[in-house]
Amino acid sequence: MQHNALVSFSSIFTLRDGVSEEEFLARLHAFFQHFIDMDFATDYRVMRREALEGFGKTIPAFTYRGELIYPDLERERAAYEYVKQHGERVHLLHIAMNSLVKPDADFFLETRIS
Repeated sequence: MQHNALVSFSSIFTLRDGVSEEEFLARLHAFFQHFIDMDFATDYRVMRREALEGFGKTIPAFTYRGELIYPDLERERAAYEYVKQHGERVHLLHIAMNSLVKPDADFFLETRIS
C-alpha cells in the first residue's frame, strides 16, 4: 500500500495558570490557519491528553498536543524557515499563542512511513 507523504510538526504543552482552553484555542487556530493560508500546511489538530491509569509514567508531563500537518518535508522545512525570518504577521501570531503556554513545551517532527 502506497501513501502520500505526510509530515507532522507536533508540540506537547500545558497552558499557563489562569489561561482558559477557549482563549488559547482561538490563538492557536489563528496561528495554524496562517500556515494553511500560506500554502505550507494542509491541516491541523489539537488533542487534550486523557490520563490512563497505570500508563504514561515515562513520558513528559503535558496536557495538550498540537499537530500541524504538511504534505511533505520540503513544505515543513519551508514553513520553519518562514518562521525563523520573524515576519511581522507570523511573529505576532506566534507570540500571541506562545504567551499562553508554559515554557516547558516541547516539539518533535514525525513522517508517515505506512
